[in-house]
Amino acid sequence: MRVLLIISFLLIPLPVAYGADSGGGGATTGGTVQVPTQSQTPTPTQSQTPTPTVTKSSPTASAKTVATELVTIRSLISAKNYNAALTALLVADKEFPNNADINNLLGYTSRNLKQYAQASTYYTKSLKIDPKHLGALEYQGELFMKIKKTAEAKKNLAKLKGLCGVNCEEYLDLKKVIGSK
Repeated sequence: MRVLLIISFLLIPLPVAYGADSGGGGATTGGTVQVPTQSQTPTPTQSQTPTPTVTKSSPTASAKTVATELVTIRSLISAKNYNAALTALLVADKEFPNNADINNLLGYTSRNLKQYAQASTYYTKSLKIDPKHLGALEYQGELFMKIKKTAEAKKNLAKLKGLCGVNCEEYLDLKKVIGSK
């Protein structure tokens, strides 16, 4: 009976680790981590201690990696280092495929490098992933103005108005670019 109890304690962290890697959320992981520490048998508890710690830190590291990458990339963009930003974004896009923010910034950097066809592709992908992505709608509208597609830019402006109103930053910025055209 004791062996069965020990084996069941050894198997408990496995689903937690896989759930945490898939973005299962910290609250679930935190609640499950407490179960093994309540064991009355000291040996399984001691052997279990490292596993919850690794499991607990893994989702945090994974979840923060995208955010950390974007902070770094945005600093490159702010410094107008578009070539380095594009390189970093391409790496991030491989690590985190189908991320609307990454594709939006890929479009932004490509547009600033005058690679309009690539920028268009990235904005389209970003909006396919998240049709309500305010930044992608604004930046795609700015691209439309660069390539003389004013009617398309105005459609994006109308979408922004419907999503966030006439006082949101994205709407105001695109309206300013469109001007009186």
